[in-house]
Amino acid sequence: MKKLIMTVLTVALMLTAGEKVKMSTVLSGDYFSKGFSADVKMTSDMPMMPVMEPYKIYTDGDGNSRTEMKDNISLYIEEKGKDMIYNYDKKSKTYTVMSLDDMPGGMQKPEEFEEEELVEKAGSAMFAGVKCDRYKIIIDDKDKSADDEMQGDSYIFVDPVKKMVTGMETKMGEYYMKMEYSNIKQGVDKSLFKPIQGYKKVETSFPGGMNFFK
Repeated sequence: MKKLIMTVLTVALMLTAGEKVKMSTVLSGDYFSKGFSADVKMTSDMPMMPVMEPYKIYTDGDGNSRTEMKDNISLYIEEKGKDMIYNYDKKSKTYTVMSLDDMPGGMQKPEEFEEEELVEKAGSAMFAGVKCDRYKIIIDDKDKSADDEMQGDSYIFVDPVKKMVTGMETKMGEYYMKMEYSNIKQGVDKSLFKPIQGYKKVETSFPGGMNFFK
């Protein structure tokens, strides 16, 4: 009888670990409706990946985000149906602004999760000092491209008590990139996603002579 019970439990655990579920069942509703702020520490051993100092991130329930680093502030916000990037240089007190559509190389907004997005339980682990559930992000075959294949496998780590993301990790062969969140707080002030006053607008330029005026 004991062996039967152990067998049933083992099968149940295997099924649970491989089950694909929606992000909305993993994260709290406030994560999607109110957003959050966090301190971010990024580490990586990928070749040519620049070393980044810790920074602060704010995101709301509408897909807007703000990153604050030592020397600059970046806003990724929606304006008149377009995804825009504002980049503020603290030292020169200047800023640039452009549409993501105009960025060379198809630049994208910082990672954000959708309620309907699928994830798959992949065990548990200590991450950012918290005992977390680990989930693999599932990419539908129809959404995959050659670039997606090169990105490897991506995982998010979730505090099972607060149902909040504590960070993410991408593995590509023997290399990895990891983002750890700390000092996580739910809810953000909407004014953080409005253009900042007191900076002078300057021309945005790219190598090769491409210039954009906004």
